[in-house]
Amino acid sequence: MYIHIDCNNFFVSCELLSRPQLLGTPVVVANDNGNNGGIILALNKEAKVVGLKRGNPLFQVSNVIAEHQVTVIEAHHRLYHEVSHRIMEAVRRSEMVLGFVQYSVDEFFGEMPENDPEQLRGYLQQLKELIARETGIPVSCGGGETYTLAKTGTWFAKHYPRYDGICVIPAAKRDKALSLVAVKDVWGIGRRSIPVIEQKGLRTALDYARQPEAWVHRLFGVTGVRTWKELNGTPAITIAGNKRQQSIMYSRTFAQMTDSKSVLLRDLTNYATTASRRLREQRSHCQAVSVFLATNRHRTDLPQYNNTQTLRLRIATDDTMQIIEAVRYLLNQLFRDGYQYKQAGVILSELQNADGVQLDLFAPDQAQKAARHKRLMQAMDTINNRFGSNQLHFAVQGTNENPADDPAGFMRPHTI
Repeated sequence: MYIHIDCNNFFVSCELLSRPQLLGTPVVVANDNGNNGGIILALNKEAKVVGLKRGNPLFQVSNVIAEHQVTVIEAHHRLYHEVSHRIMEAVRRSEMVLGFVQYSVDEFFGEMPENDPEQLRGYLQQLKELIARETGIPVSCGGGETYTLAKTGTWFAKHYPRYDGICVIPAAKRDKALSLVAVKDVWGIGRRSIPVIEQKGLRTALDYARQPEAWVHRLFGVTGVRTWKELNGTPAITIAGNKRQQSIMYSRTFAQMTDSKSVLLRDLTNYATTASRRLREQRSHCQAVSVFLATNRHRTDLPQYNNTQTLRLRIATDDTMQIIEAVRYLLNQLFRDGYQYKQAGVILSELQNADGVQLDLFAPDQAQKAARHKRLMQAMDTINNRFGSNQLHFAVQGTNENPADDPAGFMRPHTI
């Protein structure tokens, strides 16, 4: 059967890993700019109880946030991708799931060679406990004859507490389950299609599934038919793994402007480290490294400066140390005193397959050196995947043990 795993309140859950004291209190994650100018991207159940919703502009709900002492944390997307990667690695190591793929930063699909609903539920319980133990992230799980039915199972797992976070929909109970799901909640039915479907008097997923295939095709085309087949128990959707990226960029708009070269170097080094790991994940090497800096264009009262420089490497690499050295060199070329920098970023480009890298014929020890560095990178990746991001890191990346050492783009929890 097919399975679906969805992380619960993912952004908030990631932030609470390092802030257990906030468990049980209302917390939201927002793209806050420090002046209540952002929107709520994610929130936990305690924040929902006090009336907050995803998409709320912070300035509109500032009274609710103040009244209920809601903690607002700025979105930290690099952390979320790193935790997502740790979940992938934990499940892969377990060898319990076939074809396990990441669908989004907080959703995963796969298959299990098990048709008995109770047995499958037992395996999903083991998987749920494994993810919680390895990463600290709570998840909900669904199972079914198709990807769409598995995702529908997760919908029940999230909305009905009696399922305890796991719901498997067997063929015998498919119609009953679909009769309880509104058509607007079906994965694969777009927002533009919902008014048309409801205008035809169809209210539930079962109503949609019982329509003739020709009718569905006439109104909603091939995509609508695929969803219709999946709801009727016939697999019709293929979910492939992430495609190989042609370039990799990590950047940040800082919560507070900075004129410190050391702060910029620390942050750019962190971006380079994350980008390098992404290179290795997709088995690529980069031939070019770029760094850009920019001031705040909205602060017309301050001097303005933005610039980008690129260094083309003699030999393509995925070695974090080499990429950090390129970043350090480029920052020295770009940095200008007297400016308040608001944004910085690293771009790795001219990517090529790791198996087809051309070495330098005139450097006889290069192959041995590359092999040593590869083993070092593999060891660092293994430890960080197992025990958490940056458990092993380069000194230039800094540390967050002291609030004064926080990267410029990271906002500590605060109550508005």
